[in-house]
This record gives sequence, structure tokens and C-alpha cells, in this order.
Amino acid sequence: MKPLKIIHLSVFNPSKPPHHADRDDDYYFVSSWAGLIARRLKKYNPGLDIESWRAESDFSEITEKEVFNIQGVIWPYRKPVVKNILTWEMIKKLNELKKRFYVILHYHDLYNLRFVMLVKLLCPGIKLVLSHHGGIPPRKGSMKSALMKIFYNKKIISYITYLTLATKMFFELLPDHPPLKFMPVGADFDSMKPKNLPETRMKLGLEPEKIYALYVGRFYRLKGVDLILKVYHALKDKYNFSVIFVGGSNDEDNDLYDAVVGSGCPYFGVQFAYDMPQFFNAADFYIHPAFNPKFGGLDVSWMEALACNKPVISPQLANLDFDYSELGVLIKDESEVLGKTEWMINNHKKFTKCRTVAQEHLDGNTVIMDKLAKIYEEIYR
Repeated sequence: MKPLKIIHLSVFNPSKPPHHADRDDDYYFVSSWAGLIARRLKKYNPGLDIESWRAESDFSEITEKEVFNIQGVIWPYRKPVVKNILTWEMIKKLNELKKRFYVILHYHDLYNLRFVMLVKLLCPGIKLVLSHHGGIPPRKGSMKSALMKIFYNKKIISYITYLTLATKMFFELLPDHPPLKFMPVGADFDSMKPKNLPETRMKLGLEPEKIYALYVGRFYRLKGVDLILKVYHALKDKYNFSVIFVGGSNDEDNDLYDAVVGSGCPYFGVQFAYDMPQFFNAADFYIHPAFNPKFGGLDVSWMEALACNKPVISPQLANLDFDYSELGVLIKDESEVLGKTEWMINNHKKFTKCRTVAQEHLDGNTVIMDKLAKIYEEIYR
């Protein structure tokens, strides 16, 4: 049998965020969900042959570099076949590799129908794994929904990993759908660990006796930041309570930036990953009332809060495929946000096993990688 080669494919992002790695940095070759998963998997199972591919418009030739024990490959973004993803050079290479290897191509987007159709047409014999990192199912009765019934089947896609119940239910209705498995990115439990609360608050200049909720991410309605602000203003005088905001930018993507900055809540802006544990540990719980149906992802930030032993109040707990009662409070709709936040203010200390329980299911370095390795083994055997 041919040796196994696993290729994690990233999307080319023409708008690099300010904290994106520089070209001469090893992290540049793994600066994506695909690269992160590839790097974690190689560390978990060093025997696997793993590559990370991405096209970039400012590269004129193929550039390869061994980083974190995987082969990072940056392709020139020319003659694209699928916008921002796949070029003719990459397709040619895939077809060359399949002559010598059993190739599993792992693409970290679930709803790119054009990608699935063209890989089937242009790279027959390549085993395809799709992972859900965001996005929502197409509208029922739409052309895309009809075409997905044709192309999203076991003969074309070997495996699908999903994040949300809505995604799972959509694919379960497709005839002859590929195998499905819940698989979030998970949290890095090695770096996200509990720390002394008074010390972290002192370092950040926060009040030692105040009860703090925490929110991390963009400041827009899609994530329920408007609801967080409403809760804060409703409860700040009744309790010694505030919300720590981390992230956001003063741009059009953050339509509530001014409201957050002017709220009176502590605001810390965008932070590097290695600085994040202090913010999780300075809070009493994590608040995340994301109800917008256009939001189809599963935030890593509340999993990182759990890793720091902080409970969560979020509707996303319902997506978990295990008992989440030790992790926090589920909010089912907007009408529950105020009351359950007030309950959490008074009862957050009851949650003492957040890290222990979450680590059994959401450790991105071990449990999630074990799930992924078993998916590849199932396809390969």
C-alpha cells in the first residue's frame, strides 16, 4: 500500500491582520486554522507525513520550509482554479503526489461547493476531508443546497467534521452523506492554565473585589456584543459588576467599537495569544450571547476560558456532544441573557471543575488530535 501523505490546505487571505506573522517567521507557513491543526497533529503523532499548503499573491515561486517538523509550502497565487485556495500548479502537484502516496487533502472549510466539485473533477483519487470552522448551511430549496445533495456524498468526500447542531442536522438529511464527527479546534490546555486571580487583576489594574465577566473577539452584533452591553448597563448598579473587553478594532467590521470603548468597562484591545491567559484568569466567568443565525462557528475563546477554569454563559454549549452541566450555563434565547447572567454573578464560584471536564473533551493538543488521527486511520485502512 502507498505511504500516507496528509496535506492541510489553507485559504489565501489578502487582508492580513496586524498580528499576522512576517514572511521570515516560521509561523508564516502555518498562519491559519489549517496550519494550526497540522502543527498540533504532527506534535501529537510525529510519525505522520504532514504538509501545510497555502497560496500567496506576493510569491513568484514555490517556497518550502520545514517548520514545526512539517513541510510548509507557499504557492504563488497565479492561475487560480478556486479563488484564494487552489491553483493549477497545486492541482498538478496533487496529481503527481497521488502516484506515489495515498493522499488525504484536508480543507478547512465546509461550504465551498466549487472547491469540492473541482477537486473531484481535476484530482480523482484524492481523499478529501472537510472541516467546519464557520459558515451556515445553504437555504433550503436553493441551487447550492440541491447541488450539495449530489456532491457531498461518501464517494467524493471521505469525512466531514462539524461544529454546530445546525450543520450536523443539515448533512444528516443528505442522501449517502459522508461520515460526520463533532470536532472543534479545541483549546491549548498547555498554555491556558489557571493562575492567581488577585495577581492577574493587580497586573491589569482591575479592581480586586469586583465581579468581572469577560468577552474576547470583535465588537459586533453577530457575536451578541450589543446584548453584553445591555446586560452590563442593567446590572452594574445592582452589583459590583463589570465586563472585561479584549479585542475589537476601530474599523467598519467592529460596529460597536465606540459603544464598548465608551461604556466604562475595562478595554484592552487586540492581544497576542501568549498574553491571553492573564485576561481569562482575571475574570470570574466568560459571557458569549451569540444568537445571530448568520454566526455559524464555535469560538475558541470560551474553550480557553474553560481551560483556565472559568465557567461560560453561552448558547454554544448546546453544540457540545457531551454533558456540559459542569461548564457553565446554557442560554437558549435573548430573553434569558439578563436573568442567567445575574444568576452567574451570584453563583459562578459553584463551577470548580471547568478545566477538568473540558480537558477530557476539548484539549486541542491531545483529545482533538486523537479524534483527527483516528479519522485518517479510518480512511487509510
